Amino acid sequence: MTPEERIMKNERIKENGRTTRLRHASMRPFAAELKLDLKCLNNAECGKLFLYFTECRWLCNYLIGLESDKFRCFSTKTRSITSLDKDGNPVARQLTMPAKFIQNVYSSLKQDMESLAAKRKKSGKKNGRLKFRSSYDSIELNQYGNTHWICFGPEGNANGKYRNTVHIAGIKRPIRVFGMDQIPADAEYASAKLVKRPSGIYLMLTCYVPKNEEKKDTENKPDIGIDFGIKTTITTSEGEKFDISVREQERLKGLQKKLARQKKGSEGWYDTRKRIQREYERLSNKRKAIANQVYHDIVTGRKLVVIQDENIKGWHNGLFGKQVQSSALGTLKRKLMANEKILVIDRFFPSTRMCICGHMHDSITLSDRVFVCPSCGYTEDRDVKSAKTLLLAGKHEIACTLPEQKRTPVERMSDFDASYEAWKQSASKPEAPSSSLS
Repeated sequence: MTPEERIMKNERIKENGRTTRLRHASMRPFAAELKLDLKCLNNAECGKLFLYFTECRWLCNYLIGLESDKFRCFSTKTRSITSLDKDGNPVARQLTMPAKFIQNVYSSLKQDMESLAAKRKKSGKKNGRLKFRSSYDSIELNQYGNTHWICFGPEGNANGKYRNTVHIAGIKRPIRVFGMDQIPADAEYASAKLVKRPSGIYLMLTCYVPKNEEKKDTENKPDIGIDFGIKTTITTSEGEKFDISVREQERLKGLQKKLARQKKGSEGWYDTRKRIQREYERLSNKRKAIANQVYHDIVTGRKLVVIQDENIKGWHNGLFGKQVQSSALGTLKRKLMANEKILVIDRFFPSTRMCICGHMHDSITLSDRVFVCPSCGYTEDRDVKSAKTLLLAGKHEIACTLPEQKRTPVERMSDFDASYEAWKQSASKPEAPSSSLS
């Protein structure tokens, strides 16, 4: 290829990239999780696929060990490297993975080093250097049609019966995948990631679909407040309670005891450790499924959902770490805070101590599961009352920010609104952790 032809090719690639980015800007992205069926591959092809992750680890550790000058001058055409084994001895390695994988590992590591340098410059502190990796479980596939592509049917239709196969660079045989039904027919495929998990290898495929008009909720449910807790994980202002905890089974505890008795590094030790990793992955999937179901039940059909910015990490580090670890509170909170319908109240708002009449009940303790207001005599389950208090605080926040509000603060304030406004203006200390862990 002559220099002029190469320049024209590069310009054509840049123009296609600009056009694609402009088209994707008007579309909606989403990620599909597809599981590869390795049974359709022979032993050589299956071993080659797993070898990609091993070679990426070799290359990553080799690049981390280079000096800065040699790292900047590294050529992505390099196939021979020298890495260290588990005993620290240098071993010559030959890379057989596609060249695009080498480029992606180098680019990813270069970006990590730049981010670390920017963080060090911003904080003014010495943050150290990147650590060597014991495993490399995610391979970037950033060029659809080169590193990966969806196999089309005999008539060029990707929606036919052959749509459930995918090609990975370096593997000649198409690989059957599970989960293609979640991708719409008008989706446009983009980059992906090849992820290795204890249960197998997955393809995280990024797709773009046209933006459709948002579907209007058929239901018109009332506004709701959500209270997070330990004994009862989720409590709503309507009195509903959800348990989103999935605790460890006896099988997992037995495997951990078995691993402790085995010799580290033996074949049985690795087999038991893999079984433990599968059990933990199964637990994680169950918790994600429960969090998704509760999220759907809470958000669907509502215009306003009020939650409190609870310190879930602090709960985990405290006396209730085991209960928090077995629940999906963190996952559910992250999903709720990403929704536009959610209104988040300050973390230190005394939702447990403040009554719906506005009185502050300072003498309530964690053992008091029923809230009794000494001022108005209101009696309610403490978690349900906390959720109702959060809902009132959220409505007060909205009322104070409405542009058409013409009444004075004194005219529009109820007893609760006045108490909430006084709490915001005061320098009262935050709510005690013992009263917030409901």
